[in-house]
Amino acid sequence: MAESLLHAYQRFGGIKQSEVPWIIWLLENPESPLALAGAIPLKEHDYLHLLLDRGKSPEDEAFIIGFTMGNDISLNQLHLWIFKWASRFLYPKNYRFTEHHYEIFDAGVKQGKQLQTKNLCRFDFSTVEGAPLEELRAVLKIDQIL
Repeated sequence: MAESLLHAYQRFGGIKQSEVPWIIWLLENPESPLALAGAIPLKEHDYLHLLLDRGKSPEDEAFIIGFTMGNDISLNQLHLWIFKWASRFLYPKNYRFTEHHYEIFDAGVKQGKQLQTKNLCRFDFSTVEGAPLEELRAVLKIDQIL
């Protein structure tokens, strides 16, 4: 039997919300008053790691953040500039982006824009947690860009 999104998430083992530095929460969490385009709850962010077949490396993180921002129809150049500046100069050292990460981030933005299904940052994944990953990739059209 194919692995469900929820089972894959339980195996994935992401970080807890309490472990997320405040500056990252400020820009990347939809509950923040200063959230940028693509802001997504942590669990759903991890779901995208799984749906896009990405791991936990800094490069994977750069891609997922870029993808999520690019997939949000409200994204504009100011959001990209703020994120790149903050991730370079304000984020804690272990979370900072380099030029290398920006290349991967930009590739994620491009791929997020290309995905036919838009605004995955606001998608209610709780309704599909039991579905197999491959089925979700097909329904959301992710399999067409992988």
